[in-house]
Amino acid sequence: MLKLLFIFILTAPLLTLGQSPYFDSLQLKIASIPPSEKIKTIIDIPFEKMNTNIAQSIKFYETALVLADSLKNKKFQAELHEKFGLVHYYQGNYEKSVNANLKSIELYEELNLKGRAGNVYATLGHQMKGRDLPKAMEYMRNGISLQRAARDTFRLAGSYNNFGWLHQMNKNLDSALFYYNKGLKITTNLDDSLGMPYSLNSVAGVYLERKQFDLAKSIYDRAFEIRKIRNDKNGMAENYQFYGDLYFAQKNYPKSAENYKKSLDIGIDIKYTNICFQNSAQLALCYEKMNQLDSALFYQKESYRYKDQMINEATNNTIAALEIQFDTEKNEKEIALQKMKISEQDQKARQLNYLLFGLGALLLFALFIGNLLFKQQRLKQEKLKEENRLKDEIAKEQLKNKLHEERLRISRDLHDNIGSQLTFITSSMDNLKFITKEEKVNAKLDGLTDFTRETITQLRDTIWAMNKGQITLDDFHGRLFNFILGARNSTLNTTINFEEKIESKNLAFTAEQGINLFRIVQESINNAIKYAMSSNIEIKMIEQDDHIFIRVKDDGIGFEKTEIQYGNGIKNMSFRAQEIDATFEMNSSKNEGTQIKVSIQKNKLIAV
Repeated sequence: MLKLLFIFILTAPLLTLGQSPYFDSLQLKIASIPPSEKIKTIIDIPFEKMNTNIAQSIKFYETALVLADSLKNKKFQAELHEKFGLVHYYQGNYEKSVNANLKSIELYEELNLKGRAGNVYATLGHQMKGRDLPKAMEYMRNGISLQRAARDTFRLAGSYNNFGWLHQMNKNLDSALFYYNKGLKITTNLDDSLGMPYSLNSVAGVYLERKQFDLAKSIYDRAFEIRKIRNDKNGMAENYQFYGDLYFAQKNYPKSAENYKKSLDIGIDIKYTNICFQNSAQLALCYEKMNQLDSALFYQKESYRYKDQMINEATNNTIAALEIQFDTEKNEKEIALQKMKISEQDQKARQLNYLLFGLGALLLFALFIGNLLFKQQRLKQEKLKEENRLKDEIAKEQLKNKLHEERLRISRDLHDNIGSQLTFITSSMDNLKFITKEEKVNAKLDGLTDFTRETITQLRDTIWAMNKGQITLDDFHGRLFNFILGARNSTLNTTINFEEKIESKNLAFTAEQGINLFRIVQESINNAIKYAMSSNIEIKMIEQDDHIFIRVKDDGIGFEKTEIQYGNGIKNMSFRAQEIDATFEMNSSKNEGTQIKVSIQKNKLIAV
């Protein structure tokens, strides 16, 4: 009897579908094919079909996992656990999602499938972004490292895009845009109509944060058109939500609410609980801004309802399983009562046995319900504790934001006052050159103009450092890369190469360390271009043992250190290195070029 009950529970999901033409036809398709072919067919369920009917997808995945376990096929098991990680995430069952993904990674690593393991790591990093950002960054770096090792270009595009989003959440917009564009380049080359909208929306998000609204809107439109052609309802819901964010930032609250409603309608249709929660919360804000308080209150309550729904879905699934078991026991009891009529001699004994069985089952059921109510009460208490903890965290973040806003105010004053005055001086000197015809005067004005423009550039770099309490290695790399691009564009006869090999991505410079190192490299490159008459300049940023090294090497005319007197540039570079307790070295010989190297111990950096 127990064996029969077990078989019924396993087969029940596929016996009670009948709700989707696609899944009905899929059931018929797999009915008469071998087990391994059934598993492959279920694994290949398209993303948009899975995401629009998660409940039925889970039932098929469960059936396929039973078959994979019976075949002891680890590759099938790994792929199915990866699928479970995705569907549980979209249901809001985050603990189940994390456990499924970690099991998938374990199996892929046992099979030495580095690319597949890297993809799951990257997916897990993206999914944890709102719950544990440092852990998400760690998972994402692991994923990208494995994908690079496996040369998995297709999945690497998505990982670059998601890594960019983590940097954007960390307010490192330069690094975010750097990784978004890397991902977009790959998806465009592959003509990947699923990946391109994600990359485009990510790039648009950076421009939205920078308040470049027209540019953000045009890029969102490109992504939406691709998703509309694919009939990707999940993607269309996300894009309508992005439009809502765009209009909300422009304070066009009616237009914002219109798009949030479109996203919410699709979310309800495809049972995408998380996006329903987000849109309801945003609609409450929109109507509050429009002073339509009844509507604001309605959507605020809706957001609470969807949030509770995400928490309670796991409990509902448990209760549903209990109902199936209870109904099965009830049917068995009715069969037993019919058999009791056949034998009058055993009737009283059988009635007593079933009465005891029923009382025992009722007692177990009551104990189970009591335990379930106790757990729900404890969950409410934990939820209250978590809300209090979040309030404390919000207060701390508000204090941080006030300090950050003060730094931003100072940097804006520098930019608006000193920056604008220097720009005015530059324009004035350019105008003077048209008035006077004296070559010496014009030469002097050219020098002053170049000096003023260089001062403006240095002022902008200083403002960049002031805007950050710390500068991550990725952020520093992105800033240095942009400067090198500008240097390449400013010279026609010099080739500039840049190489970066840093594994410890969990380190960051202080603002003082970052700006001083940047100035040393900047001065080295400028000297190589202006004075050394170099054909090639090589810049390397590498990690070795317990140090971070930055080296600038050129093949210019060089010099003998004993035959020259050092100017302010070299002295300033040495002084900047001393200020941050770094080591500065310079080596040069006539006709053999010049090499400048600065190193700093990793234990002097900030752990992030």
